[in-house]
Amino acid sequence: MKTLSKFLSLVALSVSFASSNLQADTLGDVMKAEGIDKMLGTWVDADTEGENFKISYRWKIKGHAVELSLKTQESTSTALIIFDQGSEEVLHIGANSKGALTRGKWSTQDGAAVLDLTQTNAGGEVVELKVTHKLVDKNTLTVGFEMKATGDTGEISLVRPAKKPKVKKEKPGGKKKMTE
Repeated sequence: MKTLSKFLSLVALSVSFASSNLQADTLGDVMKAEGIDKMLGTWVDADTEGENFKISYRWKIKGHAVELSLKTQESTSTALIIFDQGSEEVLHIGANSKGALTRGKWSTQDGAAVLDLTQTNAGGEVVELKVTHKLVDKNTLTVGFEMKATGDTGEISLVRPAKKPKVKKEKPGGKKKMTE
């Protein structure tokens, strides 16, 4: 009986150790494992090259915290995305230029990053949204939303911004052409 008890304890310990090694340690690990690390960077609406809609996902603390910045014609927003190792959840908290506070949790579904978001505006009104971020290819991201209360939906297709050509600056005291 003692041998069976020891064996079961050893198996339980092995399973516990193996499953703890499968858990993500950082946000970077989670993003890479889910294949959503490729959404990092800047995305803009193609029609206005970001005048109407621009969103950026950048490492604030490499591997641990992503800063999300959003600019629309109506407002600007910023949020921090982190991985809570204790709850094994990816958390989101932010604010916008109109005084709204956002809180949410990220997950993945069918290859998309999904944000279940609660926004409380400056007047105390609460809006719940489900926002999906789906990579179509390396240069196209589709962001969709669903209002939980009404079921209203929308979607916007975003692209990587065009790279601006680098302009060489002339060095002070550089060579000048002599004219006669």
